[in-house]
Amino acid sequence: MNETPLIAEFASEQPPARMVAGALAHLATHMSTGCPRAAMLAAMLLERVATDPDADSHLRSHARELVEILERDPQLPVAAASPASRAAAF
Repeated sequence: MNETPLIAEFASEQPPARMVAGALAHLATHMSTGCPRAAMLAAMLLERVATDPDADSHLRSHARELVEILERDPQLPVAAASPASRAAAF
């Protein structure tokens, strides 16, 4: 499934705190259900926060750390996906 321009525009307009809130919701879903798509969506949002120049440097650092943790799990599609392919999958 490719990211539509509307979704890309919506996601890029969100403040970092809102993207973190969305990432936490997806991460909670993944942790409670094991849903790999939820983990991928969490990683996608966290990647956006990690590269957002408007985000606080500590927030960017912690977001990057969480993405790296998700990428280390070989059972998740995140592990095989680059940031660009994660964004395209959304």
